Amino acid sequence: TRRAGATPFVAAPAVRAFSTGIKIMDEAGAAKENLYWHQEDEKLIRKMIENNPELNPDLQGISGILKDDSHSVSDKVKLVFMKHGIPPVNKALISDIVDLVEHEK
Repeated sequence: TRRAGATPFVAAPAVRAFSTGIKIMDEAGAAKENLYWHQEDEKLIRKMIENNPELNPDLQGISGILKDDSHSVSDKVKLVFMKHGIPPVNKALISDIVDLVEHEK
């Protein structure tokens, strides 16, 4: 039953959100752009290594670290860790390796 003088309820039209689709498209575009620039960087690095093979970390080994007498054994151990992508934060491990190397001398 309706009350006298009551205004009828009118539902607001539904609004569709298209911003989600645009955001996904923007993210996909950014990902494609990042992939493109990553591939270009790889090409440039390959070309640099072809022109100057001593830049290739796979061919260097630790000969450069061993030849350098300006660093302590501890610094050389840290450099080897960093060369392999291991942050040299475990001071006890570094100390043990230094002791081992110095004992072998």
